[in-house]
Amino acid sequence: MGLLKTWRWPPIGWVAVWFLLALALRLSFLVSKPLWMDEVATVIFTLGNSSHSVPLDQVISLDQLLIPLQPRPEATVDSTIHYLMQEDNHPPAYFVLAHLWMHFFPTIQGVASPWAARALPALLGALSVPAVYLAGWLGFRSVLAGQIGAALMAVSPFGVAIAQEARHYSLATLMVSLGLACFAVGGWSLREACAGEPPPVPMSPAFGLLWVGVNALAFATHYFTGLALLAQALVLAALAWHQGRSKLLAIWRRPWRRLYWVMGGTLAAYLVWLPVLVNFQGSNQSSGLALDLSQPRYWLDPIAQMLAGLIFMVVTPITHAEGRVGIVAVVLSVLLLLPLLLGLGSRLIEARGLVGQSDTGRFGLGLMGGFVVAAIALFLAVSYGLAIDITRGHRYNFVFHPGVMVLLGGLLAPYWPETGLGKPLKIPFTPWQISGRRTVQGIWVAGLVGTLFVVSNLAFAKYYDPAQFVRSLQAESKYPVLVGFPTKLEAKPTVIGHELLSIGWEIHRHFNPKAPDSAWPVPPRFFLWTLPSDSTVFPEDKLAEILSTMPRPFDLWFLNSDIYLSAYACIPLRHEGNSGGHYHSHYECT
Repeated sequence: MGLLKTWRWPPIGWVAVWFLLALALRLSFLVSKPLWMDEVATVIFTLGNSSHSVPLDQVISLDQLLIPLQPRPEATVDSTIHYLMQEDNHPPAYFVLAHLWMHFFPTIQGVASPWAARALPALLGALSVPAVYLAGWLGFRSVLAGQIGAALMAVSPFGVAIAQEARHYSLATLMVSLGLACFAVGGWSLREACAGEPPPVPMSPAFGLLWVGVNALAFATHYFTGLALLAQALVLAALAWHQGRSKLLAIWRRPWRRLYWVMGGTLAAYLVWLPVLVNFQGSNQSSGLALDLSQPRYWLDPIAQMLAGLIFMVVTPITHAEGRVGIVAVVLSVLLLLPLLLGLGSRLIEARGLVGQSDTGRFGLGLMGGFVVAAIALFLAVSYGLAIDITRGHRYNFVFHPGVMVLLGGLLAPYWPETGLGKPLKIPFTPWQISGRRTVQGIWVAGLVGTLFVVSNLAFAKYYDPAQFVRSLQAESKYPVLVGFPTKLEAKPTVIGHELLSIGWEIHRHFNPKAPDSAWPVPPRFFLWTLPSDSTVFPEDKLAEILSTMPRPFDLWFLNSDIYLSAYACIPLRHEGNSGGHYHSHYECT
């Protein structure tokens, strides 16, 4: 009861506060940032459309380019699943949910609503907050641990960043959070009772079915949730080894037998997806994660990315600014965060001993701390063992992000009460000291400030900025604009043209040629130049035919290509330029 009095309100009231705060942050400035190409691909399949519905190998208008982003009345959930399985490498759970969600929102000039596409992940991201509370409360058997974990999740800069994208990572985070809550219940049912304690209650069959259902839905949302399940399995295997080494029959008690049924049901739910996984094995959509271990300078990349990812889950400095003022702001924000991170590290090292003073604290730390350590070890094992750097870009950190929040809640809980166990933290070179409660509050405030950096695009800025590229089109073109994009037609599932569509969508949103104040003298035109996947020679005859249909003179902007077009009277003005993350060549065709 003392813990509850500390918070003054009932626990459910504080959980509601953290949820509403999380939702408000995730909905803030939701469509102020451009939608980059992965979000475009998500919206295409959400609408039940195909990326191949764009007319190929011909000059087309903006309206024709945006056909995949235009809702069709005849599109159904079956359409969503069909095109997703045919062209992409993701499972369909989020896309089906988003398909139903998008029906509640009108289009914007015939194209899907960007706000609607991002609002669903924002809502799902906010729902992860009460799920983290459950996992912390059940994992550490502490309301306070759950509350602090939920509060930190609400203002997690990384959590807000992925929740403001029209992607499936928020649903995956929610499912991992719920899975951790189930894992906590299952783990505690296996705990050996201390002297004088009643034996733990085994999981009920109904709860076992619920756990299997959560695991199945998680895998149907993102295949990497399997790493979270594997991390949980490693913790349970360590627990089985600890109990079984002294008495082998201990791991055949009824609580363990219930767990084996859950494991069998989960495995069966995963094996259903084996044919799908085999289908897209070797797809070029994952080629960007390749890690060149033959180059020593890349060896430390996964470790550095992992460390940065863990920090960004809690706090972030300004990372995206321009000019001298921007550089000063970045440096100052980093310098201000360094002492905070050092203080947090010192507190966490001390907290390990404080939490371990009780049997329940040690067991909760073993479950949740073991999960986080096992997940990080698996990420590094995949990165170095398979030469696939899944730490790159941090987006896959949803696998253990909820676990980190739960673990922080459990470790920081002893510091919150006024009579907290931790000693005051002395600030070097000053007479000041910081109490345990002030440390927790300072970390939370720093997380909130970092989140405000994220929503205002001062941190976690997207690498691809189609608006910047469009401004380059307008500023550097003297003649009508033609934007081309070469795309390979792969035998494996492949999304085509989504980078070009992201540019077209940004033109539609903020640079629409139909607007009265349009800066386009002539509306821009586009084309997708298709290449066979096994060809070593570009089909330039096809390209020549495409270019011949465009009245001259015109400015040709070719994305991801630097071929010479002098034979077609196109003079290169720039080779291998980069504007907003879009690599291009600029030609003047006269």
